[in-house]
Amino acid sequence: MNEKLLKGLIYFSGIVCLYAFIAIRSLPLFNLVMNEKMVPYYWDKTRYGELYYFNFIKYFKEKGLPPAKEKFQFTNKQASLNEAKIITFGDSYFDFSRHKQFPERIADTLNVKVYFYHGDFPLVVFAKNKFKNKEPKILLYERVERYIPYAFEKENTPYFSVDTRSKLRKTFANIKDDIFYARTEELLDALLKRSIFTTGIYSFISKLKFDLFKYISPLTPVYCLGKERPWLFYYDQTNGEKTSFYYHHSDSEMNNICDNMADLAGKLKKEYNIRLIYLPLPAKYTLYHNVVNNDEYNNFLPRLYDGLTKRGVEFINVYEDLKNSGDILYYGTDGHWNEKGIRITLNKTLEYFKNDSTLGKYF
Repeated sequence: MNEKLLKGLIYFSGIVCLYAFIAIRSLPLFNLVMNEKMVPYYWDKTRYGELYYFNFIKYFKEKGLPPAKEKFQFTNKQASLNEAKIITFGDSYFDFSRHKQFPERIADTLNVKVYFYHGDFPLVVFAKNKFKNKEPKILLYERVERYIPYAFEKENTPYFSVDTRSKLRKTFANIKDDIFYARTEELLDALLKRSIFTTGIYSFISKLKFDLFKYISPLTPVYCLGKERPWLFYYDQTNGEKTSFYYHHSDSEMNNICDNMADLAGKLKKEYNIRLIYLPLPAKYTLYHNVVNNDEYNNFLPRLYDGLTKRGVEFINVYEDLKNSGDILYYGTDGHWNEKGIRITLNKTLEYFKNDSTLGKYF
């Protein structure tokens, strides 16, 4: 190879590597070469549904999805923990911003102050915020079924670790973290697949592998190219792990989960005068696995409902309403519900509040 050409290739490669090293640590530089701009905390700001981006096969582009809206927790409509009459905890279903978010709908419909936290372990959140409460409040705790076994496999406690390092040690640790960046692989992967220079090439190769060998990302192993819409299902709903539609929880496992959910309800009532109401949601594969098979459901949600009822724990049963609606309530190539799914669940929640006269004192 020509020596000058070789030097040029080495210099060019060095510049690309240096740019990538800096860009994954600088959002403006990162977005400079991206087809779709990254926005902090907006994981759902994708054009075709987040599951499509695991494989980039054009057949699974779900077009016409609503764009992401401003998240409720970043607006002045969100109340503080102390101000809120209704506290909401939840996962990405409550944090899904293609539509007006569930906590915001609760706030607007009931004209009540609402606080939302994306995550689990309210006792830890309250302890970290030094939250003290005497007024009666409601905590509406949403969790999609596949994550419930992990959120409640252990007793919820208020204990958390405190960083006791000196300022100097923290400074050196931050410098180390900037050099050995924790999200390096994730962001480099996004840079490779979603930049203006590489997306077309990557998408072409992905489509070719699918056409020739039916190869698809192991993150979305179950799929369907239906006439009306494509379907992708995330791997954790179809494997043999505890998150899966197929995992058979033993009676002892179910009892443990229900005991820990009941224990949390008791602690919140005793320590904070908070009335806990669970909102367990079915996973997408639970409702729509029939587009690819007629496999038997492990009945996680009915068994959970039965266990919570026996323990006197409050919950909103929305599974049957969603299952029997007759409409498509979740997106085909996104893991989340659409406007119809949100409305059915919201109406069921409001109906629960309306039918219980004792809830009036809470808002």
